[in-house]
Amino acid sequence: MAQKPDTQFIDGFNWKTVVGAFFVGCVMMPASIYITLFSGAGLGPAAEWVTIILFAELARRSLNALKKQEMYLIYHVAASLAGGGAFAGLVWNAFLRTSPQAAAFGVAQGMPNWAAPAANSPGILDRALWHHDWWMAIGLVLVGSVLWRLNFFGLGYALFRITSDLERLPFPMAAIATQGSIALAESPDRKESWRWRAFSVGSMLGLGFGLVYIGLPTLTGLVFAAPVAILPIPWADFTVAGENILPSALLNLSFDLGTVLWGMVVPFWAVVGGFISCVATSILGNPILQHFGMFPTWRKGMGVLPTQTATWFDFWLSVGIGVALAVTAVGIWALVRAFLRTRAGTAPRGGRPPSDVDIIMGREGTMEMVSGGARGSWTPPKGRGDWPMWLAGVMFVISTIGYIWLCHVLVPRFSLAMLVFYGFIWTPLTSYVSARMIGLTGNGIGIPYVREGSFMLSGYRGVDIWFAPIPLNDMSWGATFFRQFELTQTKFTSIIKAELLMLPISIVFSFVFWAFLWHLTAIPSYAFPFTDKVWPFNALSQSLFMTATIEGRQWLLQSFKPLGIAAGLIGGLGLYGVIAWLKLPIFLFYGAIGGLNQMPSGPLLLFIGALLGRFYFAKRFGEERWFKYAPIAGAGFAAGAGLIGMLAVGITMVTRSVVTKPF
Repeated sequence: MAQKPDTQFIDGFNWKTVVGAFFVGCVMMPASIYITLFSGAGLGPAAEWVTIILFAELARRSLNALKKQEMYLIYHVAASLAGGGAFAGLVWNAFLRTSPQAAAFGVAQGMPNWAAPAANSPGILDRALWHHDWWMAIGLVLVGSVLWRLNFFGLGYALFRITSDLERLPFPMAAIATQGSIALAESPDRKESWRWRAFSVGSMLGLGFGLVYIGLPTLTGLVFAAPVAILPIPWADFTVAGENILPSALLNLSFDLGTVLWGMVVPFWAVVGGFISCVATSILGNPILQHFGMFPTWRKGMGVLPTQTATWFDFWLSVGIGVALAVTAVGIWALVRAFLRTRAGTAPRGGRPPSDVDIIMGREGTMEMVSGGARGSWTPPKGRGDWPMWLAGVMFVISTIGYIWLCHVLVPRFSLAMLVFYGFIWTPLTSYVSARMIGLTGNGIGIPYVREGSFMLSGYRGVDIWFAPIPLNDMSWGATFFRQFELTQTKFTSIIKAELLMLPISIVFSFVFWAFLWHLTAIPSYAFPFTDKVWPFNALSQSLFMTATIEGRQWLLQSFKPLGIAAGLIGGLGLYGVIAWLKLPIFLFYGAIGGLNQMPSGPLLLFIGALLGRFYFAKRFGEERWFKYAPIAGAGFAAGAGLIGMLAVGITMVTRSVVTKPF
C-alpha cells in the first residue's frame, strides 16, 4: 500500500555503489557471459548475492554496516550488469549472418549491414567486433540503450504512480524481491545469523558441483582436442533411443543441480502444473499426435532439439497461440471483475499481501484478485525523490519519437502509421493492463505474436524489419520495480544516479568481454557446449519466422492453423474454468501453460526439487523456517558455481591469449 506520510526515504547511492558497479562489470559480467555460453544457465542470483555479501562483510569489518537502501541499490546494480550487456545481440547476429540455417531460408542474404556486416567482411571473418564494419551496429546499440532508459523512466514510472499511488494495488510479489537484501542489512552479527549458515552450505554445494560441471570441461578443453565432461552438458538426449516406443516424444535429462534447488523456491503448484503439462504434451501427447499424422515434418533419427522444432511448427505453434490468447482473456477478465467489485463496494480491503511462504506453498486464496480499497492520491510521499508526471510524459514521448524516427530511417518502406500505433497506442495500453495485473496478482499478461503478426499483415517484404528497433516495449515491470524501491525506503533519485553510472559501465565492459571472447574462440564452438547444440536450432526457428516477410518463402504461414488456434483457446479457457471450479491454486494454470511442449529436463528437475522441499525439508525443519532457508541456500549454490565460472573464464582468457589454436 502507499507509504505513510512520515516514512523516511534515504539516498542509497554513494561510493559503495560505484565500487560495486565496477566490481560487477569486471568480475561478474565475464563469468555470467561464459557460463551462459557454456551451459546456458548464467550466474542467476549469484552475481547479486556475492556482491552484496562481499560488500556487507567489508562494511562490517570497517565498523560501517550497509543500510538496506545501499544494500538493495547494490543488488539492483549487480542484477542489471551481470546479465552480459547489450553486445550479445551483435555476436548472435554475426552467427546468424553465416549460419547455414539462415542461408537456407534466404535470411542471411537479406540481413541489413546495420545489423551485422556482410559475411565476407573482415569484421566477420576475423571475428573482430571492433572493426569499422561494425560501427553502425554498435551505434544502434548505444542509441537503443539511451532510448530504452528514457522509456523506462517515463512510462515505467508513470505506471507505478497510477497503479501503486493512485489505485493502491497490493503488488504481492514486490516484497519477496526485497526480502533478501533487507534481511542481510538487518543481520549485523554474522555469527548469530542463520542466513550465513544456509548460504555457506549452498556455496559448498555450488563449488563442488561447479568443479565437476564447469571446471573440469573447461580445463580439459584447453588441453585436449575436445573437453572431458563427466555430466552431459547441457543434457543427455534419449529421444532417438526411445523413438520406437514413443515416436516424436521429447526425451532428455539434465543434471543441473541448481535447477533442483530452484524447484524448492518456485511456487509449488506452478512447478506441478508445468511438470504435468510437459508429460501430457511432450512425452505422452506427441506420440498420439504423430500416430494421427499431425507431425509431417518429424522423421526418425531426430534428436530432442530437432524434434521440438518440428513438432512446434507442425502443431504446437498454433495451439500455443490459442493458449496465450486464453491467458490474455483470463487476465482481462480478472481486471474487469476487480473493477466491478470495486465499483460495487464488495472488494476485500485491508488484506495483507501473501508472504513468500504462502506463495511457495500455494495456500488457498494466496493469489486471489484483490483491490487495494479506497483510491490513493496523485501527491507522492514527501522525500521519496519523485519527478513530475509531465516530465515522465516528456521522456516517454521523446523516447518513442526516437524509436519511430530511427526505425523509419533504417526501414523507410515500412508503414510509418504502424510505428506510431506501436509506440503511442499499443505500448502504453498493454503495459498498463499488464502492470495492473502484476499489481493485483503478481503475474502480467501479454498478447502473443503481435510483432510477428503485424509484420505479416502489413504486407511488407524484406528481412530488415525483423532487426529494426520497433517501438514495442512492455514497461509493466517498471511498476513493480519502483514499488520495490519504495518498500526499501530508497529515494528514487538513487535509481537515476545508478542508471547514469551503469550505462557507460555496461556498454564498455560488455563490448570488451564479448569482443575478446568471440575473437579468441568461435561462438558457437566445441568450447561452449550449450551454444554448440542450441544456437543452430535457434537460428532455424528465427529464420522460419522471418520467412513470413520474404517473397515466395513464407513457410511460417503454413504453420498457422486456425483449428489449432481455436483448440488452444478453448482448451486454455476450459482448463482455467476447471481449476477455478475445483478451487485449485491459480498457479497450477500458469504452470501448465508454461510446460506446453517443453523438453522434460527442466520441469523434471524442478518437480524433484519441489517435492523434496515440500515433503521432506519443510517437514524436517518446519515450513516457515525451511522456506526462509531455501532461497538463501539456492543463492549460495549459485554463488559457489559462479565462482568456479569466474575462475574458468579467467583461465580461459589468459590461456587463449597466449596459445593460438588453428581454428
